[in-house]
Amino acid sequence: MTAAVVVLGLIVIGAFTFGMLARGHGTRPATQVPDHLSRLDRAVAAFHAAAPWQPATAADAPEAAAAIEAALIAGDPAKALATAEAAVAAAPEASAPRVWLAWALCANVEPTAALIQLDKARALGVVDGALAIYVEARARHLAFELATGPRLAMPPLITAGDLAVVTLAGTRGGAAWLSGAEDIKVSREELAAAVAEHRTVTSHALGRALDALDVAPGFVDAAYLVARLAIKAGAVAAGRALFAALAPRMPGRPDAEAFARDLAELADPSGAMAAALRPPPPPTPPTAKRSRALRVLP
Repeated sequence: MTAAVVVLGLIVIGAFTFGMLARGHGTRPATQVPDHLSRLDRAVAAFHAAAPWQPATAADAPEAAAAIEAALIAGDPAKALATAEAAVAAAPEASAPRVWLAWALCANVEPTAALIQLDKARALGVVDGALAIYVEARARHLAFELATGPRLAMPPLITAGDLAVVTLAGTRGGAAWLSGAEDIKVSREELAAAVAEHRTVTSHALGRALDALDVAPGFVDAAYLVARLAIKAGAVAAGRALFAALAPRMPGRPDAEAFARDLAELADPSGAMAAALRPPPPPTPPTAKRSRALRVLP
C-alpha cells in the first residue's frame, strides 16, 4: 500500500482541530519546514516591495505568450491550452513554448503532462526562469494532491491529505484502523511513509516556489502558491502574512475566487475540515479540447 493510498483512505477518520489556522500561530510539528522559514520571511518583504511581474513580459516569452496569458486571465483554460498546443506544434524544437504549454496544462488539471513538457523544454536547452520554476513546483504538488481526491486546478487549502497527515502525526508512531467502505489496518511503517511523503513533497514544492519568487519577487502566481504551501507545511504565520500581502493584487485575476475561498478557510477552518472528510465525487471526463494541430502530446 503506497503512502498516497494511505492518505486517501484516511478521508473518513476523525477530524483534527486546525486551531492554529484561525489563531495564526507558529507551525504544525507534523510538517514543519525550518529550512524555509527565513526564506519565507524574506519573500514576504520582497513581494511587498516589488512591482507585479507578468510572465508575458519576460525577454524569452514566446510569441503566443500574451494570448495564452490573456486566456488564463479571462478564465478560459481550454483556450489557453489550445493556443499553447498550437504554438508548440508550430515550433516543436523551440523550448519556451513548451514551458507555456506546461502552464496551460496545469490550469487544465494535467500536472503529469505539464512535467513532461518541462522535461522536453529543458532537453531543448531552456534556462529555468521564474515561470518554469513556478510551473514545476505547481505541477509536482498538484500531482500529489490529485492522488488524494481533489480534482481542481487549485484544490482546497485544506485537503483530505493535509487533514489525514496531521491526524496521522498524532498517532505517536502506532498503527491505525481506517473506517470506510471496508475497515483496514495501516501499519506504523505505512503511517510513517504517508507523513514523510506529505512533508517531502510539500517542502520541495515550497522550496521551488520560493526559487521562482527569488527570480521574480513580484510574480503573483508564485506568491500565491508559496502562501498556500506555507500553510500546508505548517508555517502558518508566514503563510497568513503572504496572503495579506496578496489580497490587494488579486481582484480581477482568474484565481480570485480560489483566493477568496482560501481566505475563508483561514478565517474558519471548520467548513474545510468537514469537506475534507467527505469522500471525493466520482471522476468526470475532462472538458479541455486538444488542438487538432497538436503533434507533441500523446
